[in-house]
Amino acid sequence: MKKEYRSVIRTKKRIKQAFLELLDEKKEIGLISIADLAERADIAKSTFYNHYEDIYSVAEEFENELIQNLSDVLEKIEAEQTIQYEVYLRKIVDFLKSNEEIYRKAIGSSAARFFIEKLKSILSKKMFYENETLPFSLNTAERYVQIRFLTNACVDTMVDYFKGTLDPSLEEVGEIILNLLQRLQ
Repeated sequence: MKKEYRSVIRTKKRIKQAFLELLDEKKEIGLISIADLAERADIAKSTFYNHYEDIYSVAEEFENELIQNLSDVLEKIEAEQTIQYEVYLRKIVDFLKSNEEIYRKAIGSSAARFFIEKLKSILSKKMFYENETLPFSLNTAERYVQIRFLTNACVDTMVDYFKGTLDPSLEEVGEIILNLLQRLQ
């Protein structure tokens, strides 16, 4: 049983790696066929169907893993009793930097907007309920709009970086955002 479990993990990892490579090449999920994916992962099509229903289920699982990995980083920060936005931002940038190739490929695709919207939503909720270091309004509606504005701006700036439309390094982008937030205080 244990060997079979490791085999499933290895196979799914190969499928996701092949998916990421094909997504980077083709830029659209709709252009990736099961046959292309199976060939790239060096598996039979039937093996693919043992694990996934279609290409979109691979994309969803991959997306959920990216979000979960980032959420795990944020939970570690919270466990350290450090909820200051400077620490959050620096740790997020460190995490993104350590996974830069994956995020660059994932965000370069046409399907990235769903991932990006999930990410914005998660970060906004965390800031809304936990962050008291920025001068947000006490009025719930105003606070929500202010946090969504800030979150969207930060995430979209990171997306621009991963798409290759910004010249500064990821660390420099993080520092620029951090300097702006410090001026808002």
